[in-house]
Amino acid sequence: MPAALPELIWHNYWIKKDKFLMEADNYATWVLFAVEEGSFEYQIGEDYGVAEFGDVVVCPPQITFHRNVLTPLSFHSLTFLLHEGESQQIQPLLAQRKIRLPQIRRLSENYSGLRQTDQQMSYNPKSQKLRQHYLIDIWLMITRQAMESPDTDLIAGHDDSMRDVADYLHKHAHEMLEIRDVAQQFGMTPVKLIRKFKKSYGVNPLQYLTSYRVKHACRLLLTTEWTLDVIAGNCGYENGFYLSRVFRKAMDISPSEFRKQNRY
Repeated sequence: MPAALPELIWHNYWIKKDKFLMEADNYATWVLFAVEEGSFEYQIGEDYGVAEFGDVVVCPPQITFHRNVLTPLSFHSLTFLLHEGESQQIQPLLAQRKIRLPQIRRLSENYSGLRQTDQQMSYNPKSQKLRQHYLIDIWLMITRQAMESPDTDLIAGHDDSMRDVADYLHKHAHEMLEIRDVAQQFGMTPVKLIRKFKKSYGVNPLQYLTSYRVKHACRLLLTTEWTLDVIAGNCGYENGFYLSRVFRKAMDISPSEFRKQNRY
């Protein structure tokens, strides 16, 4: 099924918001919240979740969007239209309103482009065309991810014990973790843990943990002046050299180049 392409209406970029102006809103158009820094919780219909860097939350028209800032939030808000037929096509794919996008480098490049057009403070035809381009690329990532790999929170909902494991990995991601120790923590053998976790999340615990750590490293590279060794220590790695190897493998770019290209 071809992706339904959005027509951009408006783009806003918000920096380090402590709270939303309205805790709930109902839009006449589609709206997309794309998080660069911080986190917020949302409820759209029966779907509830927490969004952070690497996540986008999509709300269809005429559905109340409840939201609450958890940590100071920098994000892009994009309102857009889909033609009626396209809207009907895409609705089943987005039953889970949060989509986690693994293409962090590509996503960051789009965010950087949106920030630059926002700084121009002008909605001339050229800047609007650029914004439309960035929205379409983000939307293509969203629809592809929704079709090929349902959001992990949706899958994990079938096994609460694996959600607990994922929460444990989040809370201890800054520590040196061994899968056998995690398995013992939950009264399982490593083989059983890996099998159950992969069934719920589509990846094994180490892959999940690495993805989470790389996202955290991205946030720290963009929001602090910390050295790579300090960032590595906050991401559960021994030193900056090892983090650099993991980061380059995941992102196809070095941490220093990522910071240089995406800082604002």
